[in-house]
Amino acid sequence: MTSDQQPQRTGVLRRIARYITGFELVIGGVSVMMILVLVFYQALQRYLPFESIAWTGELARFALLWATFAAMGVLVTTHGHIALELVDSIRNPMTVRVIQVISLLMVAATAVGMALEAWALVETQSIVKSPVLRVPMSWVYLPVLIGVVSTAIRALISAADIALHGPIVADVDEDQAEVAGL
Repeated sequence: MTSDQQPQRTGVLRRIARYITGFELVIGGVSVMMILVLVFYQALQRYLPFESIAWTGELARFALLWATFAAMGVLVTTHGHIALELVDSIRNPMTVRVIQVISLLMVAATAVGMALEAWALVETQSIVKSPVLRVPMSWVYLPVLIGVVSTAIRALISAADIALHGPIVADVDEDQAEVAGL
């Protein structure tokens, strides 16, 4: 099945997902830019004649955490997460459908487990303050919670979408399928 033959996947949920995706990409992009600027500034501080700023390293570490978890849900929706494309080259579409649904359900189950742990951190870590910025650590873990909840929801929606409309087939050349022995 080529990309022309893919079933049309539109609707209200798709539009909402597009807005959420844009928001998460902005968070991820801003976080990556913060990392770039702050780490560059840290390197530059070694050669500047004035006193260094202590919070740059801490904020860069927090930004790495936020970028990672903000991008998780986006990767599930855009099929950019780790996947075995070899499975997509199986000629039986029902087998590919079942494997893709099971893998997305496993992603959702993992994200739910991570969400429960992130919720526990948000609830219990409000008394603990970050070493330099002195912000409650529950604030630091809140974007993590949002990211894993987004991942769980997106994985469940994608699993339902594939179960109802069929698998999302990767573009695999015939010679690649032959090499794989499929």
